[in-house]
Amino acid sequence: MPTDDNRSPADSDDDGLAPFSLFCAYHLGLDRRGRKRFSNVHDVARGAGVDRDAVEAALARHGLDAESMMKRDFDLVGAQLDIQVSPPGVDLLSLAEMHWELFVASAVIERDWAKEASDAAADNERIFGKPR
Repeated sequence: MPTDDNRSPADSDDDGLAPFSLFCAYHLGLDRRGRKRFSNVHDVARGAGVDRDAVEAALARHGLDAESMMKRDFDLVGAQLDIQVSPPGVDLLSLAEMHWELFVASAVIERDWAKEASDAAADNERIFGKPR
């Protein structure tokens, strides 16, 4: 869970890794100018002038690491698609800010992975029939 829910997207840590910038770069594939650009942890680190460990620590500190993201009632895939399919001329940073606000406001949820797997198996069986 982010420890800085009341911070604005422009706020930055001492290491220069602002939560909103991390969200945009690492999760939405946006560079600092709001251009679409796939980025992995190494790309984000290079762009921020830090090492990979600093990026991973900042992601965890702000609740933006993979495990924390899975525990949020937030549609990350929908946010990523929204960015990717936006037509030319759309202000992607404003769109990202809207998704950031949704993320910050999202609740932390407890996930029951066994139940989710069982439900998915039941759905598959209902749709595709019993496995042979």
